[in-house]
Amino acid sequence: MKTRSGKVAAVIPKAGRLISIATGDAAENMAIDQALLESVTRSGVPVLRFYQWSSPTLSLGYFQSVETRADHAESADIACVRRATGGGAIVHDRELTYSISIPVPAGQAGPRFDLYRQTHAAIADSLACIGASAVPHRLTGSDSSEEANSVKFLCFQRRTAEDLIVSGYKVLGSAQRKNRTAVLQHGSLLLQSSVYAPQLPGINDLVSKQVVPEEIASLIVQCLTVRLGLQWQTDGISPQERSDAELISAERFGGLTWTNRR
Repeated sequence: MKTRSGKVAAVIPKAGRLISIATGDAAENMAIDQALLESVTRSGVPVLRFYQWSSPTLSLGYFQSVETRADHAESADIACVRRATGGGAIVHDRELTYSISIPVPAGQAGPRFDLYRQTHAAIADSLACIGASAVPHRLTGSDSSEEANSVKFLCFQRRTAEDLIVSGYKVLGSAQRKNRTAVLQHGSLLLQSSVYAPQLPGINDLVSKQVVPEEIASLIVQCLTVRLGLQWQTDGISPQERSDAELISAERFGGLTWTNRR
């Protein structure tokens, strides 16, 4: 954009809130994501958050039956929570979870595919900085039918077009949930194989340089600034968001009624 003097004016990215890496239990992590989605609905300010899990946890996709846990013996004894997003089950152990919530125009139907693609592209850019070549599944030349995906219990044994692949293995998968005026997308980046999912290698098993969560999170923030045109400003979870999350946890994610609903 040019000013009256004819000079090109800098385009200042819009601001978003950055919630630094924290560790929480299963219900807390899912409830905070939901509370932030509701906060974005009210404020219109995007929020990017990174987190890990206080103990190894299996998160079921919204539509999965709790009875299908029997399909994966290695994770049978760890904590379990049901996500508000779809997809397959994820073992959250030696990984980094991110969530991003952004406003969307009222009445816009369906998931925001551009957010999905740009976020994954930013994470691929971040991995390239540490020497890991990650490509979307759609560019690998492999094919996974919807039917084959649906019968696999673990998310990281499924393949969709934008999933990130390193050396033939899926290392990043994400899912979305939308309300009237905002969308939540969260996903898991596998850093290393877990004893609760030994069949799934992570980035540190596949490349020579060892990645730590804080390092890759910082790179993702930088790359998302470029990809989404948002300037991320470090912030904390507000008292209102914390209160909302505690109520959501008690009413939903922390109860067996929610977990066993399918």
